[in-house]
Amino acid sequence: MPGKTCRRKTVRRKAVRTLVHGYAALLVRGRLWDGRTVPLVAGRYGPEAGPALPLVVLGDSSALTVGVMEARHTNGARLAGDLVAEWGCAVDLDVPARAGVTTAGMARQVEDVAARNEPGVALILIGGNDVMVPVSLRRSAARLGYYVRLLRASGWEVVVGACADIGAAPALRRAVRGPASRRSRVLARRQAAAALRAGAVVVSLSMEDFRHQPERLYCPDGFHPNADGYLLYERRAAVAVSAAAGRLPAVTPREPAGRPDEVFPDGWEAARHVTREPGACFVPAQAGGPVSLHRYRPRQRRDAATCPSPVTTAP
Repeated sequence: MPGKTCRRKTVRRKAVRTLVHGYAALLVRGRLWDGRTVPLVAGRYGPEAGPALPLVVLGDSSALTVGVMEARHTNGARLAGDLVAEWGCAVDLDVPARAGVTTAGMARQVEDVAARNEPGVALILIGGNDVMVPVSLRRSAARLGYYVRLLRASGWEVVVGACADIGAAPALRRAVRGPASRRSRVLARRQAAAALRAGAVVVSLSMEDFRHQPERLYCPDGFHPNADGYLLYERRAAVAVSAAAGRLPAVTPREPAGRPDEVFPDGWEAARHVTREPGACFVPAQAGGPVSLHRYRPRQRRDAATCPSPVTTAP
């Protein structure tokens, strides 16, 4: 019986994979890159001695950074380097993200992180696949809110990157781009509302740069960003990640960017602005409470080559 069960599961997985590839061919021109080319970046960054701030990056290919070939260009390595430089402590990075997952498919990632004994900051980047496949965006956002509550109940501070404009990708067939952009905006607002109500910091990843400069910001498959494209996202996410780190009990509290530019009475009202304020950071005072908006202001950055490498790499 166990052998038959394994064979059934194998056949089922192959059938699902065939259906997914067939569906993708209707939407996208050419073959897409997968997560097998992304270099491993998990490990300790910064000082070898002393306590380390745990940082996990959860989600899909955007969290895994599919489209880059060097470890120093991944979202995880860049964010770890930013935290080391800003807070002066070591960072223990893990990237459980998996390419191709939807919000429903990342439940195992969240459950495994929530079970850890040393909570820190969790960055969630998810939504592109929810936009592209026929799933309920309302249900996807509700699941995201559940994940945030689960992580926060376990002591984690959570940052959610609201869905970017998937319709800007040049690899999409022309008829798909408009609906993909509309679904991206709807999902971004629903994600923001659910995450803010659950107490997460939200960062807007809506940017016109990808639509106006696709040849500069996408990798050769025309769907995933390249190192320059991911850098645009990481610079904005870094502000939110730093704000979340400042809310941890063991860290000195700090505002993300001085006084807020605007304050909304609740997450629902703030979520309406997430696609109108590119790069903005939305910080709830508490779950279900008022939300502060901090507009993105470029800060002086270190070159990627100066980012610290992991002291140790997780197996």
